[in-house]
Amino acid sequence: MPISEKDKKKMIGLVKEGKIISKICAEDFPDKEYWEIYEVVYSAGEMSSRGLKRAVSNRLKALDNSNKAERKKITNEISDLVWKLYENHKSNQKKLDSIRKLLQ
Repeated sequence: MPISEKDKKKMIGLVKEGKIISKICAEDFPDKEYWEIYEVVYSAGEMSSRGLKRAVSNRLKALDNSNKAERKKITNEISDLVWKLYENHKSNQKKLDSIRKLLQ
């Protein structure tokens, strides 16, 4: 069954907010399979916070056994991943600020 654009946007938004795919599957889209959600999220170029953390950790481990050219490539990848974490955090902070204002 195809996933609607509305559901795709919601899945991507939840991942950007830091929710892991297995929880999105269980709590928000119990009628969808894990891999359906995974495909939507990753085809949009997004990763969960846990996925980003794991990717950064793996790239840091790869630095140990790499030559100078590989290290440059790996550090660029790490920089991109950290930037994505920062952008997600900044977006979440704005959402929290607006929620706090509404609650006051």
